Amino acid sequence: MAAFCDKLDLDGQASRFDRTQCAMGQLLEDNSTAPSPALEPLGQWGWLTRWPDETAAAAWADIARNERWPCSLEIVAAYRSVAAIPTGETTHGQWSELHAALKVSIDRFADFGAGREKHDHERQVIEVPVVYDGPDLLYVADALGLEPRQVVALHSSAVYQVFAVGFLPGFPYAGYLPEALAGLPRRASPRARVPAGSVAIAGRQTGIYPCESPGGWHILGHTPLTICDLERGFFRFRPTDRIRFVPIFEGTSSPVE
Repeated sequence: MAAFCDKLDLDGQASRFDRTQCAMGQLLEDNSTAPSPALEPLGQWGWLTRWPDETAAAAWADIARNERWPCSLEIVAAYRSVAAIPTGETTHGQWSELHAALKVSIDRFADFGAGREKHDHERQVIEVPVVYDGPDLLYVADALGLEPRQVVALHSSAVYQVFAVGFLPGFPYAGYLPEALAGLPRRASPRARVPAGSVAIAGRQTGIYPCESPGGWHILGHTPLTICDLERGFFRFRPTDRIRFVPIFEGTSSPVE
């Protein structure tokens, strides 16, 4: 659980939802050595599956969302875990049936090699336009021994997986950064106000602030995309999505959905 909380890096702003996600995940860095996915009870009716790595968890979550289950089910992926949570009233019989069905599905998902690579290749990549004009761009470049243009090139060169959504509604925790960009801790003094749409990095991850809030990540730029609209129930990203940042010039794109 501690590893999961550290990865979220909540800037001291953890909400009740975040803490629930943290407890649900209980993700340990060393469980990559587990011989097979684990399955254990979660709360009164749910089940939690643990996977060797984030790619396997995302691949199985996408499959699970399209399977037929004994009851109405919500699939929630977070890093190396996937929760299967009944969304309505559930009987003991359905709970037992769900356990059996989950085991069958997990057993079918036996190929952690070529199958995962094929799954990743087929998943759509969401492009996120970014104006790289952030207040921390020069600092990040200097701290990592790079030129600002190299920071931009590296950050926009990777395809990132959304591992979790939290701390703010719609905030995507995505990774992992190219090695040359990874390792910076959060700012020593978090900002009281980070503008909505700010694209930032910390540790091995990158994220996008969906609304104005305090924050301690290093801001590389901003996107004109709307990340979250609570009034309309709009959330651009969900765990297991794949995203790529595309550099743009200021004024070349207006907020779009």
